[in-house]
Amino acid sequence: MSHPVDYVAYGPLYAGWARGLSLLSALALAAMAFAAPQLIAASSAELKHGLLTLCLWGVSAGFVHGVGYVPRLTIWRWTLGPYVGWPVMALCVYLWVM
Repeated sequence: MSHPVDYVAYGPLYAGWARGLSLLSALALAAMAFAAPQLIAASSAELKHGLLTLCLWGVSAGFVHGVGYVPRLTIWRWTLGPYVGWPVMALCVYLWVM
């Protein structure tokens, strides 16, 4: 049987507002990538695949953190948590919009 997660033990970025922000950011970025691909590239010839991969990693981290899942292994907790996910999502938005 699974026990409830003690989010306080993982720090302030695992509070409810932070998880909500992660989920909303991931939803917005996924919508921007999939519903409006012209924001990413005018044609597939000029698509930067490395940046797209990084963006999808950030979106994945946003969804994992946003739904409240906390991986047991520290490496996954860091790579799929807000400490890495938020800067990656912000970088992608900055590079696509600017």
